[in-house]
Amino acid sequence: MKLSKTILASMTALLMTAPLAAQAEDPDNQAQVAVTPPVFLQLEITSACSEKGAVFKIINRGAKWPRTGFLRLYHADDKTLIGERRLRLGSGQKVSFVVKDKVTQGRPVAVWVEPEWYKREFEFDANLTCK
Repeated sequence: MKLSKTILASMTALLMTAPLAAQAEDPDNQAQVAVTPPVFLQLEITSACSEKGAVFKIINRGAKWPRTGFLRLYHADDKTLIGERRLRLGSGQKVSFVVKDKVTQGRPVAVWVEPEWYKREFEFDANLTCK
């Protein structure tokens, strides 16, 4: 027995939609939408003084960042911004930099990393005074 294409298409559509309609009527059978938790910063930050100035090394110990963030450098005593850089770190990725003595001028310098994908309270992640 051969079925016409129209009847076969109608039966296929009916079979495909019947379970969905049954699920919509029964809230216990509805699919749950999973919400992915935010990727929080997990950083290892080290700092040291060298003959050139304050050296900072930042390692991402968590997952790859979903978006970019800001690495901001401040004078720690009065919280004035020295400079900033946008970055996006992968898992295990490192960034290091030197703040030269002529920039620090003997004042304490501090680093704060601000992610764009969640709100984080402003608090220095590391600070250092080199004389």
